[in-house]
Amino acid sequence: MKYVFGALPLLSTVSSYGQDALKYRFQLYDEEDGRIDVESHYLDYRMEGESTSFSLRLAVDSLSGETPTGSHSRSDPDLLNPTQWDFSSIEDERRVIVTTLEQEVDEYTLTFEYARSIEDDYRSSAFTGKVSRQFNQKNTTVTAGVAYADDTVIATGFTSIPFDRDKDTLDLNLGFSQILSTNTILDLNIGYGHSEGYLADPYRLISDTFIRNEVLRAREVPENRPGELDRFVAKATLRHYLEPANAAIQASYRLFANSDSIEGHTAELKWIQQVNPRLSVTPYARYYQQTKADYYYPTLTGTGIVGHGNNDGSGAHYSSDYRLSAFDSLAYGVRLAWDVRNDLTLDIQWERYEMDGRSSGTPDIFFPTANVISLGAQWRF
Repeated sequence: MKYVFGALPLLSTVSSYGQDALKYRFQLYDEEDGRIDVESHYLDYRMEGESTSFSLRLAVDSLSGETPTGSHSRSDPDLLNPTQWDFSSIEDERRVIVTTLEQEVDEYTLTFEYARSIEDDYRSSAFTGKVSRQFNQKNTTVTAGVAYADDTVIATGFTSIPFDRDKDTLDLNLGFSQILSTNTILDLNIGYGHSEGYLADPYRLISDTFIRNEVLRAREVPENRPGELDRFVAKATLRHYLEPANAAIQASYRLFANSDSIEGHTAELKWIQQVNPRLSVTPYARYYQQTKADYYYPTLTGTGIVGHGNNDGSGAHYSSDYRLSAFDSLAYGVRLAWDVRNDLTLDIQWERYEMDGRSSGTPDIFFPTANVISLGAQWRF
């Protein structure tokens, strides 16, 4: 169920290590109204050498609940203006392993990463390579990276595909980090990505109506998305330490655009307050807004498009996946970190996530509201 896992607004699990460390994290993503629940377990190990570091991550995500299929009920009393929508029950587990090797060579840092993800209906292998170089007395860092993912969507008795389908993804990234002063850092990142192959969701359907024997009837066909997708991302992050308050503020803006005509904007603000030498509190808020894909329709009724039933990217394109609609989302929360000892840190984080649709005809019940709880422990040795 890659198509649900990939959409979750997961809390950050990234930590900075200055020495060998072992970290465990538990996360619970809980949508209201009996929608999706995801329990996640992460185990990270990092070993630091003089110029070489190695890290290993193991993760297990267990998912259960209900999600909209994208089609309305055939028994809906008004097929032209439906109000009854179908939901499907799902249950899945994802297992992930990520290995990372970093090597410092003079002013350069080379990073190589391999990730493998396995689900009942999805397999993914990803390879990443990055090179970073410091300039200007180590006040400036430039990073270039490339990533390739080879994915397979596995046909099951519940998918709309009769056989396994493949997807390939290539991402290119360029980053720039500049220390502006003793208290201020600016990060700039741009990226380009290209995907091709099977890019649809094998569980998503879209409703259509037709007339037979002078009676209006309903049917469902699998969604059909283009077989290629290009995307562009740009992000700027500014971090500033406020000495009088013994706190830091972090502000970021991210622009996303793809060839499906989706344009997304993300703004995030964090306040990192050092309460005392061992305790920090970080409240934050993140706002996201996107336009809809040019082939997004809540239903094919009234569009003039005839659902052809193909989902191989050929012919007319259409999808009722609410994640391709125009919507806003707001996430806000707080994180507490406590250094119990010099070698042990505990943290807890809570986040509230809310989606609000802006596309006409898309039911409000499609857009989830969720609470996310995260508990972590890190031991340095």
